[in-house]
Amino acid sequence: MQRRAVYDALLRCTRPARLWDLYAFVCGPSRFSNTSPKVRLLNEYYRLLGMGSHHASSRTIEDGSFTLSNEWWRISKQACTFRARCRLPVISWCHPGTGAVLARSSQPLVGLMMNMRSNADEKLVAALWTQLSGIKERRRKLYIADARPRKNALANGAMGGGSESSANYSQSEIVFFGIDNIHAMRDSLVRLREYVDTHGANSSDGMSSFLRHGGWTWGGGNLSSMSASVSTLGDSGWLIHVQSVLAGSAWIAARVALESATVLVHCFAPYSLLHLFTSTHEAALNACSSE
Repeated sequence: MQRRAVYDALLRCTRPARLWDLYAFVCGPSRFSNTSPKVRLLNEYYRLLGMGSHHASSRTIEDGSFTLSNEWWRISKQACTFRARCRLPVISWCHPGTGAVLARSSQPLVGLMMNMRSNADEKLVAALWTQLSGIKERRRKLYIADARPRKNALANGAMGGGSESSANYSQSEIVFFGIDNIHAMRDSLVRLREYVDTHGANSSDGMSSFLRHGGWTWGGGNLSSMSASVSTLGDSGWLIHVQSVLAGSAWIAARVALESATVLVHCFAPYSLLHLFTSTHEAALNACSSE
């Protein structure tokens, strides 16, 4: 019976029927609503997508995301054709004090000449930078953070993608972070694993192969092999990728927390890199807002 109970528990956690059955939510997730004082969202702009909501235009929007309210839904249907894979801007995090938001989307489909535009998309993005609380006729600044190198955005334009123009989005600034795509990161991770398998595995006597013989030799060789091994780690490029993500995340967190600015983040598909990037921002912002 005990084995069966363990098996059933593992099955529920690995193949959940609902999002809230995921192991990460066992302790009870926070359920936000537009009326919560901790989430200062204006009801005329935003609504919370409930569990099981159907998104005919954008099937990739996760349940539990904030998006525009019903009166804007018609505009969002028009705008979805301007974003790769219909991934519209959705709010990932909202500052509990200022209402500044961190949003994410896919790249716009501006084309090779970077001159295609969508009035619906521009209205949708403009709704993210609502006026500052208590300050009439003053809008918060909008930063559009493109995680890619600028050259990659231009290259994607040849395939129909690309990046926004600040001329089309009022009070906006476009920033490129130069982070390599997920394929480059995957190759770097493979080289990192090869490095660890070669230099970081324990020997048969249980001692790490990094240091042997009282720590005076490296991997059983001489000290010169130590510099060669460190060079191999650097050649993997993994630390550069980590540095780029953390530096970009810190910059975005500062814009939201210190300037009360709204930031829209996107990159090229696949979306997994964007999940990594925005989750790092949110971790930093949660630390700032809790102080």
